[in-house]
Amino acid sequence: MKIKEHIDNLIASGNYEPGDKLPSETAFARELDVSRASLREALRVLEKEGKIIKTQGVGTFIAEPIPRFKKGIEELFSVTDTIKKEGYQAGTIGLEVASIIASKKLAIQMKVKPSTKLLQLKRIRTADGKPVVYCEDFLNIELFPLAETENFTASLFDLLENKYGLKIKYALTEINPVIANQKLVSKLEVQPNMPLLLLKQLHYDEKDQLFLYSKNYFRSDQFQFRVLRTR
Repeated sequence: MKIKEHIDNLIASGNYEPGDKLPSETAFARELDVSRASLREALRVLEKEGKIIKTQGVGTFIAEPIPRFKKGIEELFSVTDTIKKEGYQAGTIGLEVASIIASKKLAIQMKVKPSTKLLQLKRIRTADGKPVVYCEDFLNIELFPLAETENFTASLFDLLENKYGLKIKYALTEINPVIANQKLVSKLEVQPNMPLLLLKQLHYDEKDQLFLYSKNYFRSDQFQFRVLRTR
């Protein structure tokens, strides 16, 4: 297990990337200063976990990471509920809450006057303590009396619906591939320039009022989105 954990760390640190070929068992055992039998057992466990792929007569390769969360993009989902449904404990770290005045750009995005007061939330959502999504939310608090002192560590959707009676009807979503900059590397504990999925969403209530603009950065090695297309 120590050998397996060491190889895990080599992959996590970027020493080996998806598609890279591992050295032969003899060379790798010599490099790690372990027996071939112990190395072979560690590789067997890694293969079972889907982290490496063995091809007879070709070699052993680092596998593409398997996303833990697979969602239909047509469904308006709560990150908290998504994490819980997969059997993980949902959490929040790095919470920042602030009242701000909408900038000209943000006002255009949210269809409000530049002087409009908004509530800005920044938080990192975790699954079993591991960062998986970085969220930035902007709420039009002129529509409901949401205070900075609220508990924003759980589902924002649940808070708005259950406490404030807000009926969330739909969201217009834009999906953009981005790479992790210095801020996102720190927030999500990923390698620099790692691909991420950015979902920009405009959320509307049952009165067709735009009440929330969100930017959610999903780790692409943890989340996979799909959509049903018909003809």
